[in-house]
Amino acid sequence: MEEKHYIKAFNNGYLLAKHEPALAAQLANTPNQHDPYFEALMSGKAEYEKEVREWSKGFSRGGPAKDERQIDKER
Repeated sequence: MEEKHYIKAFNNGYLLAKHEPALAAQLANTPNQHDPYFEALMSGKAEYEKEVREWSKGFSRGGPAKDERQIDKER
C-alpha cells in the first residue's frame, strides 16, 4: 500500500474511533482483517484508544479532587 493511502486510512480509523466508537468496534469484528486499508484503519483506531488510556491515567479515581476540597473550605 502506498504511504499516502496508508496515512489516510490510519487517520480515518483514528477519527472513526474518536467520533463513532461503536461503529469502529463493529468494523474491528469484520472478516476484512488482511486488507491493507483495513489494517491501517484498525491501526488508527488502536492509536486513538491508546492515547485515551494514557490521557485517562492522569485522573484519580478516589474521592473529590484536591481543588474541589479547597473550594468547599472557602465557602
